[in-house]
Amino acid sequence: MPFHMVKVAPEFYDFVGARVESGRYENAGQLMEAAFRALHREERIAERERATHSIAEADVFRKLWEVSADSSSIRR
Repeated sequence: MPFHMVKVAPEFYDFVGARVESGRYENAGQLMEAAFRALHREERIAERERATHSIAEADVFRKLWEVSADSSSIRR
């Protein structure tokens, strides 16, 4: 796997350094991998929530349509 340099904003230097110094991660690369895994997981969860929300909206509109159709047939 090729090696890629990743720039980190200066405000994260202390954060990264502290995590590596604590022994939680062997190096900054391991921390970045963990961060990417967390971001990936978060995006998958958000995608599922958006899909679920869209399904729920579709169900609401379907129900409204059904109620509206039932109501209009009763009025006739």
